Amino acid sequence: MNDFATTAAAAGSEPAWTRALDRLGRLTPREREVFVMLAEGLTNHQMAARLQVTERTVRAHLTAVLEKLELESRLSGCLASYAHLIAPDRTSRAPAA
Repeated sequence: MNDFATTAAAAGSEPAWTRALDRLGRLTPREREVFVMLAEGLTNHQMAARLQVTERTVRAHLTAVLEKLELESRLSGCLASYAHLIAPDRTSRAPAA
């Protein structure tokens, strides 16, 4: 668990996005790229330019990422992605089914 999750757990409630870190194994390599870009705060247009795909493709990847990680919003995805980037050794867990 990272500092965000540790603080929340100590307060008695863990944010929903922390559980998403257990599900990272569900993502394809491309979805993982998009997931990491969420932490950078990139727009769909910026992600599309970087990946050399259309914005529609980025939206499809984002939808798949949020569904597979069981997240309800892009903000939750951003928080999980940022936590993963600042402490990848703490958030790299066994893939969940």
